[in-house]
Amino acid sequence: MIASGAEIRAGIEGALAILKREPAAMARFDLSLDGFFKSFTAMLLAAPAYGLLVLQRLAHEPVDLAGPLLFLLEALSYVVGWLAFPVAAAIVLRLLGQGRRFVPLVVAGNWAALLQVALLVGASLAALALPEATGALLTTVAVLAALFYQWLVIKTALEAPGGIAAGFVVLDIASSMLVSGLVDRFETWLAGMGAASTGFAS
Repeated sequence: MIASGAEIRAGIEGALAILKREPAAMARFDLSLDGFFKSFTAMLLAAPAYGLLVLQRLAHEPVDLAGPLLFLLEALSYVVGWLAFPVAAAIVLRLLGQGRRFVPLVVAGNWAALLQVALLVGASLAALALPEATGALLTTVAVLAALFYQWLVIKTALEAPGGIAAGFVVLDIASSMLVSGLVDRFETWLAGMGAASTGFAS
């Protein structure tokens, strides 16, 4: 299910409403089952920006893999990384007896991710034109701002205290790091296998 232009605009407006701390921010989202699935359109919209971040990372940390294989692994990492938090959150919310908050959390989080990605990409591109130390500081500030915004989104969607929202932010970071770490290890292993095969052939 792909969201229409009007639905995408409504989702972004909802994400901005949370940023502005509007009391009725969650009412701007489509929290139906249909709206839940359509909110994953944000994953498609954010993909090009994510690709820019990956290219920037690979420019500093090249991986000795064929282009198509590297693209496939990064695409897989992106999709799994995007879905990892909803799966983990679903388990935790069920254990807490708050399963009804799952759809609002995912819908708001998906649309809010577009603002987070835009902030991080903008900071990364701006950092390229700045001295290294200043660029690193700008990137760090952007990451902290994105995390604070995520905390605010989670707090609003769950209608939960700040401490619980912070716990879910940590859960998201941990799940993302797990997926990223596994993919990086797999890429390193594949690169090593390729090097070993080349050496054996020679």
